[in-house]
Amino acid sequence: MWTLNNVRHILALKKNLISIGQLDDEGHYTTFGDGHWKVMKCNLVVARGKKQGSLYMIVNEDMISIAEVGNSSSLWHKRLGHMSEKGMKFMVSKGKIPNLKHVDVGPCEHCIFGKQKKVSFYKISKSSKVERLELVHTDVWGPALVKYLGGSQYYVTFIDDSTRKVWVYFLKNKSDVFSVFED
Repeated sequence: MWTLNNVRHILALKKNLISIGQLDDEGHYTTFGDGHWKVMKCNLVVARGKKQGSLYMIVNEDMISIAEVGNSSSLWHKRLGHMSEKGMKFMVSKGKIPNLKHVDVGPCEHCIFGKQKKVSFYKISKSSKVERLELVHTDVWGPALVKYLGGSQYYVTFIDDSTRKVWVYFLKNKSDVFSVFED
């Protein structure tokens, strides 16, 4: 949670303003350009937005709250490392969370992103090939910044899908790959 200290509250002001000078005094780093802005502390982005007319506005108004709520469910959810609502209710029933009477976390963006899984690549075959050299995987790497002994700058690998045997050949030129493959 991002908290600004020593702020001024003006009831008649319809928009909240952030003082760049105050952010600088508190150790924040701000960047503006290309129609975007962001506020960072160390390497953590604490706020970001886009330019609308001549003002830089917050993209997501939920990113910055007007006031901090000291004992809200969502704040305790974050304090407890994004604990489940069920776990928090258990802790409240045992009196372990002070001054919290009702638990209602609601959707948490960090929890949603954390539960997403990577989708694996489509597999052509679920089993490896039976015959030797029926399927060979290959890759070429290079050029190396420093030449190897013998003047090689590239290498090529061949992996037999059946036996998983690996061959590595060092090459002086990338154009030598085909002749090595034929051998």
